[in-house]
Amino acid sequence: MPTPDQLVEHGLAELFPAGVAAPAPEPAEHVLTFRAYAEEWLGQLVKPHPETVRKYCERLEKHVFPRLDDRPIAEINRREMREWQQALRDAGLSAKTIANIRGETVVPIFKAACRPGEDGEAAVRTSNPMDGLPLPEGPRAERDILESPDEARLFLEAAYAVDPEAADLLCKLSTGLRWGEVSALPPWAVNVARSTVSIVQVLRKVNRRWVVETKPKTKQGYREVPLTAAVARMVAERCAAASREPGRQFVFVAPRGNHWRYEDFYEGRWVKIRDLAREKGLSRRMTITGCGTRC
Repeated sequence: MPTPDQLVEHGLAELFPAGVAAPAPEPAEHVLTFRAYAEEWLGQLVKPHPETVRKYCERLEKHVFPRLDDRPIAEINRREMREWQQALRDAGLSAKTIANIRGETVVPIFKAACRPGEDGEAAVRTSNPMDGLPLPEGPRAERDILESPDEARLFLEAAYAVDPEAADLLCKLSTGLRWGEVSALPPWAVNVARSTVSIVQVLRKVNRRWVVETKPKTKQGYREVPLTAAVARMVAERCAAASREPGRQFVFVAPRGNHWRYEDFYEGRWVKIRDLAREKGLSRRMTITGCGTRC
């Protein structure tokens, strides 16, 4: 004769003899999902800047959770992560952007899951599925340059609609300066009378950190760059505004008041500007350094 447990297991509890109570079902085992662990990881970051948390949340919601949201974090394997990366590449993201997403959010989450808990609990995972996983390969798109006044107008309309600060920075790039030169440009390096800027310091990535260096790699690094009339007026206005803000070190500043990190500018501004420009009819595939507008 089957036992009460066997009857419950096969959905036949109604066959229990009168007066015999069915055994209580065992509670379902709690499954820790990737989203739940990721949110817990964000909450344990040590004094993160609000802008950093915003950026991490935005990347997770847009690029990671759609694929890994309710997956048990302990079960996610290397094949899944390879397919996730390739899906991002197929969607048009560059290898650099994917590297930023995985390096600043996904990899740290899995690393944390491989460590024991604060109270000695066993680690959630035994290995990191991102270890040794190469970035996906894909065709390298040719850089397009804006050539006509109409293309420049569409691009600038999109840029100023998203963020005037970012749009001004992109106009400055159109003068031939490099990203590191523009993002670290101090107000005192601008010669308003001569409509020029002197390159006296640059922003470079050293050991995965952005730092301002005041010694160019070569003598050619020290140079003076002429500005078009429109860009010269814009830079002069920004320098005047900077002089009214005690402690301001740069002509162009991020929301936190410091220089723009490339990754923050790309994710927070450039992607939005590019997408809006496409909606307005600009079909060229541009990069930040290839925006080439004649402001």
